[in-house]
Amino acid sequence: MALPRLFRPFHSTHGLYSHELVNLWYKSELGERILDQERTVLDQLLPELFGYHLMQMGVFDSPSLAVSSPIKHQFFLSDVGVELLPTHSDDPAEILRSQMSMVKSKCTDLPLASDSIDVAVLHHSLDFHDNPHGILREVARTLLPGGKIVIVGFNPWSWWGVARMFLKNASKAPWNGNFVSPYRLSDWLNLLDFEIEGCECVCYGLPTVDPRTSAAFSWVGALAKRWLSQTGAVYTLVATKRVATFTPIKPKRFQRPSLVSIPINGLARPTSRTPSDGVDRTK
Repeated sequence: MALPRLFRPFHSTHGLYSHELVNLWYKSELGERILDQERTVLDQLLPELFGYHLMQMGVFDSPSLAVSSPIKHQFFLSDVGVELLPTHSDDPAEILRSQMSMVKSKCTDLPLASDSIDVAVLHHSLDFHDNPHGILREVARTLLPGGKIVIVGFNPWSWWGVARMFLKNASKAPWNGNFVSPYRLSDWLNLLDFEIEGCECVCYGLPTVDPRTSAAFSWVGALAKRWLSQTGAVYTLVATKRVATFTPIKPKRFQRPSLVSIPINGLARPTSRTPSDGVDRTK
């Protein structure tokens, strides 16, 4: 018999309201600090990924995360509609945000053709949804063979994961999210025929913005970063969809039997008969 879960999935608790809760948290001082570190990693990673179509998916309205990508056609997909107003700023991130296509759709039922996307960026999409497996299956379907998936998520094997065990208030983000570990995520991706390229973590300190607490426990983050590099609060995992390597076997064509007699070695060939007595009887 299955036991009840200690932490209910964030999305099943709040529904579409989780989108607003995560946005409010990212506007806080701690959320802005985390977002800056996430942007730093993506700005180093995305310029190396090429293609024609880039999809960013998430519950946080920040399409500017892909501003460093050389891919021209980019669109942002979310469960709820996002209305972007025209901008008069010279900031490239704001310009891209105003020009980016916005798509409202279920993350588990994407309105995209199979094998049509080159790069998919999932910004905490798995952390705040009750069906992360369904999201991965849909993204795997839409990615081209050789396409890249970039997943940003909260790491349960971190100091933030420890704090999450004590912060049980479901009305606050991000503590009641899914927090899928990169190790479990790599197992899911392997089953979907992905090859893991690597994982990078950031934010090794405690989940606080208090300068005194941060200074007192700065050694904790320094120790974790040096010896436990996979225990950062936020990880960025990159995987590549494997290309099929099988060679199709062509069907054998029907061959008609040949009407030309083919001599077979070992059989006597027909010759003209001659009398055994040596007398010519034609005279």
